[in-house]
Amino acid sequence: MANDEEITQYNILEKLSDSDRISQRQLSTQLGINVASINFAIKKLTKRGLIKVLGTNPRKIRYILTSKGITEKTQIAYNFLNRNFRFYKAVRKDVESKVQEIPFNGQTRVALYGVTDLMEIAYLVIQDKELDLVAVVDDEMKIRIFGYHVIGLEEISICSPDYLLLTKEPDIAAVKKYVPDSVKIVDIRV
Repeated sequence: MANDEEITQYNILEKLSDSDRISQRQLSTQLGINVASINFAIKKLTKRGLIKVLGTNPRKIRYILTSKGITEKTQIAYNFLNRNFRFYKAVRKDVESKVQEIPFNGQTRVALYGVTDLMEIAYLVIQDKELDLVAVVDDEMKIRIFGYHVIGLEEISICSPDYLLLTKEPDIAAVKKYVPDSVKIVDIRV
């Protein structure tokens, strides 16, 4: 993953590409970083030739992104996306492996528990398998996702899943109370 300094530099470069008339205090507020750290980062970016500081009056200073700064901002974004895509592929492979290990034996009705990033990956894996997603279950999130209305555990028996795949920690008491004994619970969290 990107380190904090790289993220800070990217965020500063991004803000400066939007507006050259932004103060260090405004950057501090917008990025949630103290002014001293913003000042240090700007000095470092200036020394590296990524930004140019115009003016001497602190109230009228302008920060201009250089062509080198634009290139660096793009490179940081590319590296970040590349690292995250590799991470996504590793997690997806792990989820595929866990789903592959389940002995479905013709019982293909699956429900996913937990509206999480992992649930989204599990959804994609299920689409690639010959499985029937019958419900997305979560007791905290009542939204619509991938065309499914998210239901609570108390409604799971209506969907009659063969398997409940966990993508987040469930409320054990609610699971015992609402999930029929015939439903096999499989933890696919990584």
